Amino acid sequence: MAQGDSNAQRYSAIYAVIRAIPRGKVMTYGQVAELASIPRGHRMVATALRNSDPTMKLPWQRVVAKRDRLRARIAIVDDRGAMRQRRLLQKEGVRFERDGSIRLHLFAWIPPDA
Repeated sequence: MAQGDSNAQRYSAIYAVIRAIPRGKVMTYGQVAELASIPRGHRMVATALRNSDPTMKLPWQRVVAKRDRLRARIAIVDDRGAMRQRRLLQKEGVRFERDGSIRLHLFAWIPPDA
């Protein structure tokens, strides 16, 4: 299997996981990678999102960075993208702490068969 084919299959698996995240829930890059059967693939998840076509209409805002064991954060570097992600998540009911973190025990999505 060629490298491009392998990445295309991995991207497809990543996109399928992201599409399954329900409104009002989030997953970390690492959790998406694990569910897509790409252990330690959090960077590949970020690359897949960067390379995604907007017409795919992925709920990209639901993928966040792990801050620590209990909290997540928005990983987008530019302010406009981070504010947009925060607004989209707030519209879905995700609440942010004063420090900008998201409590995973309240908003992380864990699939029923995981």
